[in-house]
Amino acid sequence: MSRSLKACLLLVGVFAMAALAWMALLPVFVEHALRTTTGFEVRVASLTANPFTGRVVVVGLTASNPPGYPVPDFVELRGLRADIGELSWILSDRLVIDDLDIDAAKVELVLQGDGRSNAADFAAGFSRGGGGARAGAPAAPGKPFKCLVRRLHVRLDRLVVADFSGPRRAEKTYDLRIDHRYSDVSDPRQLLVPDVVRSFYPFGADRDVGRLLPGDFGRALGDALGDAKQVGSKLKDAGKKAGGYLKGLFDKLEQSAKP
Repeated sequence: MSRSLKACLLLVGVFAMAALAWMALLPVFVEHALRTTTGFEVRVASLTANPFTGRVVVVGLTASNPPGYPVPDFVELRGLRADIGELSWILSDRLVIDDLDIDAAKVELVLQGDGRSNAADFAAGFSRGGGGARAGAPAAPGKPFKCLVRRLHVRLDRLVVADFSGPRRAEKTYDLRIDHRYSDVSDPRQLLVPDVVRSFYPFGADRDVGRLLPGDFGRALGDALGDAKQVGSKLKDAGKKAGGYLKGLFDKLEQSAKP
């Protein structure tokens, strides 16, 4: 066997070992990074990422609440697939994702006695730049993160709300069954299309959504649900008035028909 052939085989073997090490260590690295940043226990069953094509595939991701929460569950994700335009982040200040598919089986929101929610704690971990959900450090200043998702597919089966802010634990499950496709999403508020808001309506009918969901999305959803409730009440009142008007009209017609 020639030296050049041996060198080629050796090089192929090195690349193969590097690829295997990348696939084996990447889930561990991601779990550690998310755990350090948020303070939540994150587990990933399978994760693959191709640095040349920008394809990322996650299977079986779960996030559990930090110690001190009365219930453990937070997020159960069946899968996530993304095709990322890597050069967009390098050449501009905005990350472009060509395709993003999120398939969530369950999200459990927990409201504690002090008014904090697990969703808000999770989001705060990123704004603080690490240190866990209970670090209590102020948000680090910096440029806002910009992202554009050209094609987005979101599925969410169940939402569970566990409320410990009152004298008794109150828990309720909502079968949302959201399955919606979007295009050119650059703001989370764009997710609140009419059919999605309609799916969330039972959840927001008797709750302060802003206490459970953080940031602009929580406020926007709360406003949208409030508007939907007002519209529903107006339509209901209008229906009652119309019913009364028609009844009166029929009564008059009946009286005029009598000899």
